[in-house]
Amino acid sequence: MFEFLKGLFGRATVAKPGKLGSEGDPIRHMLFGSQSLREQVKQMRPDGRSGASQAIADAQRLVEEGKKTEAVALLRTIQDLPVLETLSQLGVWSALREFGEKPEGRAAFEVLGVVLEMPSGGAYDTLAAYVDGSARYLNFSGAAIFWDVPDPVVKRLCQTLVDSTLPASRGAKLRASLSLPKRGLQATMLTRSGPYVIPTATEEVINAGDGLMQELIRRSQHKKLPVEAASDPDDAAT
Repeated sequence: MFEFLKGLFGRATVAKPGKLGSEGDPIRHMLFGSQSLREQVKQMRPDGRSGASQAIADAQRLVEEGKKTEAVALLRTIQDLPVLETLSQLGVWSALREFGEKPEGRAAFEVLGVVLEMPSGGAYDTLAAYVDGSARYLNFSGAAIFWDVPDPVVKRLCQTLVDSTLPASRGAKLRASLSLPKRGLQATMLTRSGPYVIPTATEEVINAGDGLMQELIRRSQHKKLPVEAASDPDDAAT
């Protein structure tokens, strides 16, 4: 599984610490949409224009001023923005949970994305898919694809990966750490209530991830994009 990737990036045989996708890489952590408000702001470049990034930065400023109630109210208004990326939605709820807020009803455990962590070259590669059709691939060597181009085929493949995890959702457990797995392939469902690890990555999950990965590679090569890819990595936080 994923063997076809080995020749695509000209990667080394040993992982290099500090690269994209490594243990402590903040970009990899961002893929889970579960960082604290302070951590999210560290990865942003707010420019004063209205939008999710600026609102999240403003909320952190309110917290620093001791105005927690106002910060929570501001974070909740972000959910009403007409266009809100899945990662932004996950990040907002991560911040709200930090302040004791909880999502309610069926929306609380709706799966908005999936992160697959795959053993490779003595380290791990990471593939993330979101229901808005955005996707991320971090190769342990430091090569990456950041896909944010609206595309019905990629969006369908992202949804297929999300749906493939649902049969195992009853046995999922809240992920306590964003450390890389100790062994084997690991799948994590991303919800407004936090990231949940499913007990077993079934063949359906593996095949769905494989399909999305092949399509991302094909489109990146077809468009002759650098593998760092379809968008600025800094945008991954919003």
